Amino acid sequence: MKVRELLTLDVEDLALGGKALARHEGRVVFVDGGLPGDRVVARVTKVRRTFSEAHLERIERASGQRIAARCVHASQCGGCRMQDLPYDAQCALKARQVEETLRHLGRVAEPRVRPIVPAPSAWHYRNKMEFSFLRGEDGAPILGLHERGTFDRVFALRECWLPSPLVGEVVALTQRFARERAWPAYHPARLDGVARFLVVRHLEQAHECAVHLIASSEQLAGLAEWARAVAALSPEVKTVTLGLNASRASIAYMEREIPLLGPGAIVERLLGLEFEVVGNAFLQTNSAQAGALYTLALEAAALGDGDEVLDLYCGAGTLSLALARAAGRVTGVESVAEAVERARRNATRNGLANARFVCGDARQVLREWARGEREGAVRPDVVVVDPPRAGLHPRVVARCVELSPRRIVYVSCNPATLARDAQAFGALGYALGEVTPVDMFPHTPHIECVTWLERAAS
Repeated sequence: MKVRELLTLDVEDLALGGKALARHEGRVVFVDGGLPGDRVVARVTKVRRTFSEAHLERIERASGQRIAARCVHASQCGGCRMQDLPYDAQCALKARQVEETLRHLGRVAEPRVRPIVPAPSAWHYRNKMEFSFLRGEDGAPILGLHERGTFDRVFALRECWLPSPLVGEVVALTQRFARERAWPAYHPARLDGVARFLVVRHLEQAHECAVHLIASSEQLAGLAEWARAVAALSPEVKTVTLGLNASRASIAYMEREIPLLGPGAIVERLLGLEFEVVGNAFLQTNSAQAGALYTLALEAAALGDGDEVLDLYCGAGTLSLALARAAGRVTGVESVAEAVERARRNATRNGLANARFVCGDARQVLREWARGEREGAVRPDVVVVDPPRAGLHPRVVARCVELSPRRIVYVSCNPATLARDAQAFGALGYALGEVTPVDMFPHTPHIECVTWLERAAS
């Protein structure tokens, strides 16, 4: 098998991560496109020691499961890879992948996987979207989304069914304005230009929207006029800001934020709590499902009135404050200083004096507490972890076990690292309980899970 070779393949399944799984002469091939039952022609893009990767060229025979994709960009966008599979089939596939991952990677012989929690709506569920600018061949700015598998190619957005219709209106207005005012689009390879990203966060349940234009400088014509036009689209647009980012990193992050209209922040309402949200803040991007996810985490914690809780990777304290209403005290640990400050403000906003927040990397904070090098060490009854996709560092697993909590609650955005970490906890005496998959992101391969681990009786 050689790179750029064309192969005719029968798709057997979808692998964790959404790529089609096929075989050629006994070798596993992961295809970026295709559904189980499809016969496809794919071009080999990478050859590894144990597998190959390929890009879908065309479908020769369509699977009986396949339905027409709703979005006109489905074949070129990297976002909704699974929208040509019925939603109930998507959920069934994700639930099966969680169970198989726990069996094969976590070595859990009989994983207790509860029925998946489907999203209340499979469309218009995202409360935040990031769009990129790129300079077209004619020099005019393009505003849209990245082509699948690329960082330097952007297609002009015509429609997107994941965010609210208001987000589409903001994008269309900004596209027109950028062309009319000849905004110079930033180029990630040449590192020149000004306009970089447009970030829109629309909290439909709270009826509040924030629009953030991210640029390398303030040298964009008509910014004030653009901000007024955006705000005129809907009374739900509460704030419009300019975020400055002169770094080389191609991420929609604001090193400095300049309010153009409004206070610069909006407010999310979740489980009866209020959370102040600024441009760089992390927030679950499916508000309707976030309540379900956190409710499951609260149930898994099984808290008593006087319980001490340690919440690692707490962000701006969304789950920490929900836990604080049922516990004696909650200590949140987060490495991003801005998020910690926001968590403290949110605690004050909600009148929860029994929640405190510590700034630092979880591994470092736990090590310093264990050695007596940092004040405020806790002996938690319950530890809650909500790590990034990479999961927990082995030393974080070990430190959590050293604290000897009666229960560890694990909120996961990656079944593979959940399975790995569950195996590590199991080796240290904590047995995996029930696992509940939660579909936060319909039409994508991403899967969230909530579970707990309990200390085995001595």
